[in-house]
Order: sequence, then structure tokens, then C-alpha cells
Amino acid sequence: MRRAILSIVCAFAFLTGCIHNDLPYPVVVPNITSMTVQDAVKVEIDYDYQVVTVYVSETTDLSKVVIQSVDFDVDFTKASIQLLGVHDLTSPLKFNLSTYQDYEWTIKAVRPIERYFTVAGQIGSSVIDDYNCRVVANVSAGTNIANLTVTSLKLGPKDITTYSPAPEQMKDFTMGLEVDVTAFGKTETWTIYIEETDISVEIVNVNPWTSSAYVTAMAVAGKETVFHYRPKGTEEWMDVDAADVTSDGGTFTADIKGLQPSTEYEVYVSSGDDKTPSMEFLTAPDTRIPNGSFEYASLVSGSNYYKFYDPFCGVEEGETMFWGSGNGEGSEGVNGSANMGIIITTIDKQSKVDGKQSVCAQTSQMAGILAAGNLFTGQFAGLVGTEGGMVNFGRPWTTRPLAVKLYCRYTTSNVDIIGKKMPPGVTLTKNDYDRAQIKVALGTWDYRTYGGTKDSPVHVNTTDASTFVDFNNDQSTIANGELIIHKEGYMLNGSSMVDAETWEWAQYTIPLNYHTIETLPTHIIISCAASQYGDYFTGCSSSKLWIDKVELVY
Repeated sequence: MRRAILSIVCAFAFLTGCIHNDLPYPVVVPNITSMTVQDAVKVEIDYDYQVVTVYVSETTDLSKVVIQSVDFDVDFTKASIQLLGVHDLTSPLKFNLSTYQDYEWTIKAVRPIERYFTVAGQIGSSVIDDYNCRVVANVSAGTNIANLTVTSLKLGPKDITTYSPAPEQMKDFTMGLEVDVTAFGKTETWTIYIEETDISVEIVNVNPWTSSAYVTAMAVAGKETVFHYRPKGTEEWMDVDAADVTSDGGTFTADIKGLQPSTEYEVYVSSGDDKTPSMEFLTAPDTRIPNGSFEYASLVSGSNYYKFYDPFCGVEEGETMFWGSGNGEGSEGVNGSANMGIIITTIDKQSKVDGKQSVCAQTSQMAGILAAGNLFTGQFAGLVGTEGGMVNFGRPWTTRPLAVKLYCRYTTSNVDIIGKKMPPGVTLTKNDYDRAQIKVALGTWDYRTYGGTKDSPVHVNTTDASTFVDFNNDQSTIANGELIIHKEGYMLNGSSMVDAETWEWAQYTIPLNYHTIETLPTHIIISCAASQYGDYFTGCSSSKLWIDKVELVY
């Protein structure tokens, strides 16, 4: 009997040993959704290339970077190394994240260092080549470059860098001067060259805006340099106030203010007895936002909701789509919340500031799922099942306003729906009030990188946080601003709250913070939401945000 049982057991073991699992493992791609790094200025995550870039201050030792926390979008993600703790990021750190498969990720550190060098009598700014450790500066022809005075020097991290020879000992640059620059126990040898030039003063760049212009010139450092300008064809030259002129060694930049849009001007620069030829420039137009008071709207064919343009209005600015909403655009064949019977953005002919109507973005819900009222420059791009939506943000734009001015009215109450996932560091309860958010951004977003279309380049999928754009840190954003409206006050660009009666119509001005003053934008994004965290399906299902008379300030 024992032998029979043993035979059955052995047979079962043999059979089970022959069973093969031919079912493929599911493909689950893990992502790092956030990372906290000690002393980091910012952390950027590139999901396409699976790279985390950590920007640190110039006084951070790259060999001792401390990672404090890491979050993944897949709970069972495993890393091939211990990510928390101290890491040497003097070179990129590569590792694998594993679910059912392995995916290589990279962490790299960027430590920008402000570097400068000037000598007495220098013309223009020094050229600093940090890759080859070279500096080139210009002085006037005939200057004794064997006996110069260094007026400023910084080639390494602030306060912790030593130089040999010391700056006060640097005199003779006839053959180029080698300088040992030491920080964090490592030494780089830099070479500084001084070259002579016949130029005494020269305009190198004119950057006209709508009501101002930045003019940059090279001249002798320390010598009085004056910028002169006038409307083309007029007699009298005007001088730019010295308070509006900045200098970097022998490079001078004037901020000429109070100019008229779409107007030709002339400018020249004098330095001592020398002056440049005059140069002409044309200021940019004061282009206004199309359909900014939403006077042009029409019902979607066969439906009871609006699209925010009217192809038959006979007015150019109102004939084509500039504004979109989460309702969807039936005339374009793409339906949004209206397809599920929820109208989240509509026209209000009763409550308005300018003209005959305003727009009301009203948060709603269906089966416990929040649908945030919204209005934006761009076009709705489709639903993601019943979980969310896709939007292509942006419209073509080339002028550079200083601010956006608009009228808003906001009514809300406590948060009554909280989604499953919130942005890192944000916690809301049903004791908190909902709040509205208006974002403005100008940028050079390429649709091939940001996933949208040529006209509306930034594609956002509300169910995928990796598609959200942080305009404060995004490399293609050249300017941005933000307005948060609470039940009893508002905040501008992260400032403290200002008490206000926000349930009544009020005018708000959102200043734009420019990341660069040189780049022209290609697109503008204005995004208005009745619930700030509507993308995370969190807010008050009765919040309403009215918007009217959207204007640009130049």
C-alpha cells in the first residue's frame, strides 16, 4: 500500500514538473514620480528617457549627494541599488527599476557655477569657456597687458574656492596666465588670455518688446556710457536714465521704457568722446487676446452646450477656435464631459462685466467622480474612458506681455470629493475649501516633444501625472504666472493670501515672471479651473468660476 501511494506521489510530482507556464508576464513600466534630494534647487524627471536630473547649488559636493525620498507609480517596483542615502554623482548613476521586467534609469547632477572675470579698462564681457577652462577678455589697443589690475574673479564655487596665484598677484597676461582653481579637494588649471581691440564702443544687440527695448553695448569698463534714443524722424534725442543701465565689466545694457507699440525708433551709445552709429528698431505690436470677453460663442450643432467661437459671426477674432473647454468640441468631432451628460463650462448672460455675457466654469460630478469646470487656450483632445480627459494646450503667440488682466467671480465650499492620488506634498481633507486656479505661460513648446499639435503643442492626459508641465521649471517656458482664488481671498505667484470678496466680480492682474528676456514665444497658454486639483479628481462639486474681459498688459 505504501508503495502504491509513493508511486502516485511520484507520478504527480513528475506531471507537475512537466507543466509549463506559457502565459506571458504583463508589461508594467515603472516610473519615478518624485525624488527629494538634500540641498537640491530642483529635480526634473524625464519619463521618455528615464532620467532624473538633480540641480544642486554651486557649493554642493557632488561626491556626497543625499537622496532623501523616492516615489514610484507602481507599488511593487524594486531598484537594483539602494537609492536612499549618499551617492557620488560626479558622474551619472545608472541602475535598474524592476517590475516584471527591468528598465534602466539614470540620475545625474547639474551644478551650475556662476563664473566671471574682469580687469580695469576692459571692453565688453569676458568669454568664459568652462569646458576647456579658458577665459578671454578684451582691452583697448595700446593697453599695457603686462601690468593689469584684476577687478573681479570667480571661477569656482562661492566662498570655498582658492586661487593660485591670488587675484591681486595677477598682473602679467602677455603670454596668457595659468591659474590653479581648487574646490572640494580638486584642482583645475585655467588659462586667462587678454587681447587688444580697436573697438571703444559698439552696440551688440537690440531686443525690442512692445513698450520697451533692451539695448546692449560694449564699452570701456568704468567710463561713463550713455544710451540715447528717439522715435525715428523726430529731432530730439532722449537719454536713458542711469538707473536703467546695468553693467557687467565692459558690457552695458539699457532698459528703455515708455515706448509706443509698433513704432520705429533710433538708438546710439556714447562712451566718453566716442559714439556708435545710430541703429533702428521696431517695437512689437500690442496684440490682444482674441475673444477675450467671450462675446462670440455658439451652440454645438445638435447639442445644448457651447463652443467658444462662432464661425458665422463675421468677426475675425470670433470665427475660429481660440478657447476650449472640457465639454469637448462637437463641431471638431471630439466630445468631452458633454458626451457623458455633464456640461462643465457654459455661457452666462446674467452675470457679466463686459459686453453681453461671460463664461462660467462649473465643477460637477457623476457617480462620485469629479469633473472640474475649466476654460483654456487650446482644444480638448478626448476622454480617457470614464477616468479623465486629454487636452492640447496653447495657441500661437509671439508678443511678450508683462501681465494678464481679467475679471473673475468665484463661489465654492468644502472639498467633497477626494481622488485616489494627489501631487507630492499636497494633502486635502473635507475640512478644506476648494479653490480656483488660473495659470498663464508663454513658451516655445515643440509639439513633437510635448505631444500636442502645431497650434496647441502641450498634450496633457489628466490620468497621467507624467504629462503635467511645471511651468516654473520647464525648459521651454519663457514666462509664467499664477492666480489662486480662495473662498475669501487670493494669491498671486505664490505670494501670501490677500483678503478679498471673491464671490463678487473683481479684477485681477497676474504678473508674468520671465525666465529669459531674449527669447520670443511661439505659443501662449491660459488655463482656468474652478477646482485647482481637478486633474487629480479632487475638489468641491459645486465650485463655480466666472471669467470675463481677459486682456494683456504690455
